[in-house]
Amino acid sequence: MPVLKNLSQKYGFKIVIPTNDHEPKHIHVFKGDDNYAKVEIETLKVVRSYLKKNELMKAVDIIKMNQEFLVQKWREITGG
Repeated sequence: MPVLKNLSQKYGFKIVIPTNDHEPKHIHVFKGDDNYAKVEIETLKVVRSYLKKNELMKAVDIIKMNQEFLVQKWREITGG
């Protein structure tokens, strides 16, 4: 799974787009080893989350601020 290092380092989350992923466009956001969330990029719908509430809110904000970039990267990585 490619890690988006520039966003990950900037915000303190590990932000990942799996290579053989599926629609709808989404990312996986990790905080630590066990806590993560899966969030749809275009709708900001939280599909699954094991993050603390404040971490999830920050993750969704990061996605919202970087939506266009994340959609572009999702297409590049998945070929979609």
